[in-house]
Amino acid sequence: MKLMIVVAGAAILAGGAVMAAAAAKDKVKYGVDYKPQWTENGELKQPEDFRRLVFIGSPLTPNGLNDGAAGFPEYHNVYVQPKAFEAYRKSGEWPEGTMMIKELQLVKTDDSNFEDGSRLEPSGRGFFPGVPNGMDVSVKDSSRFADTNNWGYFNFGHNAPPYAASAAAAPAEACASCHIANADEDMVFVDFYKGVLDPLPKP
Repeated sequence: MKLMIVVAGAAILAGGAVMAAAAAKDKVKYGVDYKPQWTENGELKQPEDFRRLVFIGSPLTPNGLNDGAAGFPEYHNVYVQPKAFEAYRKSGEWPEGTMMIKELQLVKTDDSNFEDGSRLEPSGRGFFPGVPNGMDVSVKDSSRFADTNNWGYFNFGHNAPPYAASAAAAPAEACASCHIANADEDMVFVDFYKGVLDPLPKP
């Protein structure tokens, strides 16, 4: 009986050690203030009030310039945490825990003046933002996403808000593979955002 108790106790301790090791491996020190939050099953929680973060750019790929069938026919409004923004400016590297939060915003096409979706506004003819239409997030975490160059990608819905409360990491072929093959540096299409990432020259 005593031997069974000792063996059981050893098994519990061993199991606890394995869990502790897994937990330690699963967590790196985040160098950001507004940290990614995870569910118990490893899904990323929707970042709260992300529109208050640092806005770094808004690439646009409208249907009207892509034979009516753009993969993402919206503005890509991209936000990052303030400390990630500051760290990149100082070192040229994104810290662990960086989140690139991309909210999609449709091109305004109601009462469009032209077949390609462009319209006339007081500022001239062009493409103008309409309603929000989805949210994607990438997270830098080398302990979780070593197999995809340290970044994980999450889709919270390509639809009008509200977006999903949490999201599982997308398979590599859905997002990461494109970034691995084409991104400018560290899995980020940073050339789209250099105009904001770089400090203004002093007058």
